Amino acid sequence: MLQIQIHKDTHNCASRSRVLGKMASIAWVAERAIPLLKRKPNMGAAAVKEELEEKYKIQIAYQTVWYGTQRAADKLFGKWSDSYDWLYRFKAEVELRSPGSIVEIQTEIVDDKVHFRSFFCAFRACINGFLHGCRPYISIDSTHLNGEWNGQMPAAVALDGHNWMFPVAFGLFESETKESWTWFME
Repeated sequence: MLQIQIHKDTHNCASRSRVLGKMASIAWVAERAIPLLKRKPNMGAAAVKEELEEKYKIQIAYQTVWYGTQRAADKLFGKWSDSYDWLYRFKAEVELRSPGSIVEIQTEIVDDKVHFRSFFCAFRACINGFLHGCRPYISIDSTHLNGEWNGQMPAAVALDGHNWMFPVAFGLFESETKESWTWFME
């Protein structure tokens, strides 16, 4: 005996035709990496891979986990490229909340696109602290930045009355050149 039933509601169970593959996709990894990155934001792809493989008892290609972790980080923290736009918001907020502070952003136009070149920041409180409580000596140096943007982070520090380092100014530039240091010092 044969019986036919017609299902009039929407059909929402997984079917073979809608399953793209049996392996974990970048989107699948990204979805499961979000809670892991919320718990530990500096977690690398290798640690995410290890946790996912242990929890779900599957093997995932490192490249898939890396791209999935990047997608999850972009969703949680925003994209690196968007962070340059936030510099102008930062400048406006500092100038509003701390009048007399100096915030400079230098850009250049290449192929009709605006590219970040350098950044300088000296808060008014740090300027006043240097003028009224520090020795008349400033030390400058920079440190290398590794990651999405490889550049230099220069800083100017002074010595206060306790012989402690007192921050005066900081910035960002592409490399330690005479031009970059001159711009920073001016």
